[in-house]
Amino acid sequence: MIEIVHPVSRFNQGIQMVAGLPHAMPVVCVALLAASAHAAELHIGNGGEPLTLDPHRYNLNLEEKILADLFEGLTAHDADGHVVPGAAESWSVSEDGLTWTFQLREDARWSDGEPVTAADFVFSFRRLLDPATAASLAYFLYAIDGAASVNAGETPLEELAVRALGTHLLEIRLAEPFPFFAERLIYPTGYPVPKHVVEELGDDWVKPGNMVTNGAFVLTEWQPQGFVRAEKNPHFRDAANVRLDAVTYFPTAERNAAYNRYRSGELDIIGDFPPGEIGWLKREMADHIHLSPLLSIMYLVFNVTQPPFDDPRVRRALALAIDREILTGRVLESGEVPSASFVPPMVANYFSAVAPRAVALKAARRLLVEAGYGNDNPLQVTLRYIAGADSKKVQVAIAAMWKAIGVETALHHAELNAHFAELRQGNFQVAQAGWFGENNPEHYLELLMSTTGDVNYGRFANADVDALMERAKRTAGLDERLALLRQAEVAALDLDPVVPLYAVTIRSLVSPRITGWRTNARNVHPARYLGIRDND
Repeated sequence: MIEIVHPVSRFNQGIQMVAGLPHAMPVVCVALLAASAHAAELHIGNGGEPLTLDPHRYNLNLEEKILADLFEGLTAHDADGHVVPGAAESWSVSEDGLTWTFQLREDARWSDGEPVTAADFVFSFRRLLDPATAASLAYFLYAIDGAASVNAGETPLEELAVRALGTHLLEIRLAEPFPFFAERLIYPTGYPVPKHVVEELGDDWVKPGNMVTNGAFVLTEWQPQGFVRAEKNPHFRDAANVRLDAVTYFPTAERNAAYNRYRSGELDIIGDFPPGEIGWLKREMADHIHLSPLLSIMYLVFNVTQPPFDDPRVRRALALAIDREILTGRVLESGEVPSASFVPPMVANYFSAVAPRAVALKAARRLLVEAGYGNDNPLQVTLRYIAGADSKKVQVAIAAMWKAIGVETALHHAELNAHFAELRQGNFQVAQAGWFGENNPEHYLELLMSTTGDVNYGRFANADVDALMERAKRTAGLDERLALLRQAEVAALDLDPVVPLYAVTIRSLVSPRITGWRTNARNVHPARYLGIRDND
């Protein structure tokens, strides 16, 4: 997920109360509502405008949510968020943990009726890792033997250790044991794309009318800043059990507007609502509310390549001044879980060895003085954050905490897409960031490896941390692997390249007429499992 991946936090999904339809309700939305009265069509507030629907070029969680309805990887999520077989009906792993063999479903078809084959997956993994694709999340599949060197342009695509053993039999050889590989394949980076269409149409293959997919739905319309619409794919392998005729995703970047649209009945699902409304909602619309902690970490990242944040004393001083309990308990007041660990506290089978630090203002001021800052030369920083009311409240509170140690903070906000574009380019001093998704610690700690790429936003690089992470990746035994990951986390956070803050709690509103919704820690709700109850 990825960026607020695996990233979309509820800061970007928007929402206040009105009676009746919003005055500015677009005509196209009215038309869609009228159409849905005669068909099972779901209207989802999706947090923002996608930049791409090419699964190998995606970056944002809001894109991932659409792509997960259009495509199916070797593995997939079930209605409860568990990892289950997808386009592969089964798989086996060699004793050394390096060779994974996937049996593809023989009844799997593309939306144009062509079979989904092992050759499609070979083509797709090569395309993802081809430097020409410029996939910023290509490193997700660096576990595959040859992937890193192929992606770096050092070896030809054919050196990637993915091969078709038959029409429906795929072999993937890993460079090192990776027990979480089945989970890693659920992302769009692991999705197949139709070789026969991509080779014919090039980049135009993603346009409505051109796009061919293997998931439960197929793209039919995309009106920029308006909506993305997908209709049921009759060739999907499990189409008989898909209850919806269509899904329309609306870019609800502004939370109050999204809430208005939900209250008016225009939207069936939104991913957030204003915390000030929770009392009223619990009294009047209790059956609409779904609250759940999310596998996620919200954090601040320092650009360690730029002064003064190349000085660990400055980073430590700013970290020591932040009170997570105040941020979650008094500022947000909506169930977020404070975390000193970079790995979310709800990740299964992992306990962090990071020792939480008490707020220490005197120590913070002393470190700043040692770094050359004081009353006559105050530290001045620019803190970038994602536009949104909750996000702003958190950053204003952090700025106030830094003021208490003599730091002058300028706040700069931008919409989600622009914010993360700047982070990936390294155009920031300190910034809000977030990472969501997997139920394993490596998914988060990889962000602190020097080899990760531009989603290591602060360009943190430390030989000891890299060495521990690489040792962990070479270790097949899970207990020993987790122990090395704990050491790597401690070593990294001791240098303060990031300041972990809290895990998000998702606040969704879901119309009671929607069936099949299951609250889960991944906040995944594939449309193929949802339905619409007939009006009483």
